[in-house]
Order: sequence, then structure tokens, then C-alpha cells
Amino acid sequence: MKKFSEIELWKDVSPEEWKNWKWQLSHCINTLEELEKTITISDAEAYGIKEATKELKMRISPHIALMMANGNHEDTLRKQFIPSYNEVKTSNVYGLYDDVNDDDGYSPVKGLVHRYPTKVLIFPSNFCGCYCRYCFRRKLKRDVEDCLKQADYDNIFKYLREHPAINEVIFSGGDPLVVDDDILKYVLSKLSEIDSIKIVRFHTRMIITIPYRITQDFVDMLNIYKKRFALYMVIHIDTLRELSEESKEAVCRLVDNGIMCFASCPLLHGINDDEAVLQSLWNGLVENKVKPYYLFQSDPVQGLGHFLVPLSRGLEITRNLYDNMSGLAMPLYCFNVPDGGGHILISYPYIKKVGEHDFELTNFEGKVTVYHEARFDEMDK
Repeated sequence: MKKFSEIELWKDVSPEEWKNWKWQLSHCINTLEELEKTITISDAEAYGIKEATKELKMRISPHIALMMANGNHEDTLRKQFIPSYNEVKTSNVYGLYDDVNDDDGYSPVKGLVHRYPTKVLIFPSNFCGCYCRYCFRRKLKRDVEDCLKQADYDNIFKYLREHPAINEVIFSGGDPLVVDDDILKYVLSKLSEIDSIKIVRFHTRMIITIPYRITQDFVDMLNIYKKRFALYMVIHIDTLRELSEESKEAVCRLVDNGIMCFASCPLLHGINDDEAVLQSLWNGLVENKVKPYYLFQSDPVQGLGHFLVPLSRGLEITRNLYDNMSGLAMPLYCFNVPDGGGHILISYPYIKKVGEHDFELTNFEGKVTVYHEARFDEMDK
């Protein structure tokens, strides 16, 4: 197992620097030359990096790069974070969308998306600790990495006060945890003054990509506001391979302080479109006190065609897993409807209507039972 100090790029880095999340964030790998100082790159990968980064730049945290250095060439981490020429080949394909969510169409003020009646998304930043190559928000302008300004937040707070039906705020992005504690504390303090806001969620990949972000100071800050909101942390993780010891420690720090942790992931070809991979992920998460929350059907976005998994295969995978796993470890399977249609639940048809009041029920063994729906008017006869 290689230590970071054995890698050429980091030979002069101190342990204190390595474990500092701001150092990690500011020393992400952005060029082929830097990456070649950490891992061996094939000619095909080098070509893919040069071509694919014309559309979406590369960004790999030192933590993830070290994990790749301790993996092999078939490591799924490489598929997730190293740009591929497949992104170019599927960048202008019929049936794929530039923006599945139509975030702009539902953004009344900068940095806020209001798609559902009682909840909103807030994007504190336009960048992340790493750039996943399957990002469905590829259209975000990341050439200049930026965060919301105070005036932007003031407009958001005003909008929330004017819409009291909104009771939930979800921080997403770009990763919300790239933002400093002082800014997050300011935002949470202002949200706490809006009586209608009862639930706050952070959707983040940083617990995986830069787990050092979950400092005791950060947790102490959350502890102040968990008395005011129901606070949740939703972790983006695609395979159990990504759950490093440092990530486990970050989760423990949150959970042991009463911050509930959930997890979500997209279904990705060649990464987790396999029953055994997802079973190990979801069981492993539950064992580490994280509840699997969402499995998203592959998003049909330009440049991501090579990651798509047929919906029929997704149904097959989830059916096989529903039948062989604890319900506690099973997430909701969702489809992100194109053109801003929102999320819909996908489920294998365990129940099939075969008559006006008759249904076929299929159990986990495949046994079919006919169920007749009792009605009050029948009982009166």
C-alpha cells in the first residue's frame, strides 16, 4: 500500500497538509502531467484526457488519486474520474439531452431551483472536490470555479420568506461542502430565521472525495442547527470501493453527533450495473450506519452514452436485489424525467391489475396469487 509521501507529486507534503481539506481542495489534479506523476496512464487514457477535457475539465482530489494509485488499471475509480474519449463519441447523440433537469427553467433567483411544491435546491457553488465523468450537470460553467455571493443568498432568503409552503432546503450543486464553514454557518443562521423551513439536507460527494472535510469544527457547527432543523447528510457513493477508512471516520463523526446519513448513486454501466456490486455497496453502507436512499436510472445526457444502462436491466437488477436483501438496505429506484419532468419511482410490477377489482400478486419466489379487492358495496349484498 503506497503512502502519499511515496508519490512524486506529493513527496514534500506534510501529514498536516495532506489531512487539511482546504489543501486537498486547492491541490486537485487538473492536468495530464500531474496525473502521470501519481498513476500510470495508458495512451488511450492520455488521448481521452486531452479530448474530453475540452468540454469538462478534469478535477481529481489527492485523496482519490492516491486510492487510484493503490488500485489496478481496471479500477472503477478510473472510470469515474479519468476523462474518456467515449465522452466525445457520445456528445452529439439523438435521444440524449443537454440538460435533463431544466434547472434554469425552474430557477426564479440565482442559485435556487424550485421544481417541487414544498422543497427547493440551493447551489452554493458550481464546482466539486472531484469531477465525476458522468455528471448530469455537465452544462455548469466550471472554467471559473465560483460560489454564491451574499447578495445572491439575500435574494434566496427573500424568495423563501415569500413562499411559506416551502419547508425543505436541499443544498446541492456543485458540491455544497466546498464552501467554508463561516459561509455555511451564515446561511444556516439565516434559514433558521424563516419559520417555514423545517428540513435541511446536504447532498455531497466530499465525504468520499475529500473526507477530511468533515472536521470536528464542521460537526460542531451542524450541532448548533440540528436543534432547529431536521438535518440530513446524503452521500453520493457508487461502489463500496470508494468507502475509504477516512470516509468511514467522517461518517462516524457525523452519525455519532446525531447527523443522519443517507446515500444515493446513479446506475452506471461498467461501474455498478451488477447485482453483486450494488448488494455489497448497500449492505456495506447499512453496516456503517448509512441508509441507502436513491438509486437513479442512468441520466440520458450528451456525452454520457457509454454510462447508460437499459431501463429493463435496471428493473432486473432491482428485482433480483429486492428479493435477496433486507428492506433496510434497499433504496428507492428513481427515473429523472427529461425536460424537467422531475423524479418518478420505478418498481418491478409485483402487482398487476387483471380486472376491475382483481389483481395478480407476485411474491419474491415468483409465486402468483390472484387477489380480489373487497368492497363495501359487495359486503352490503
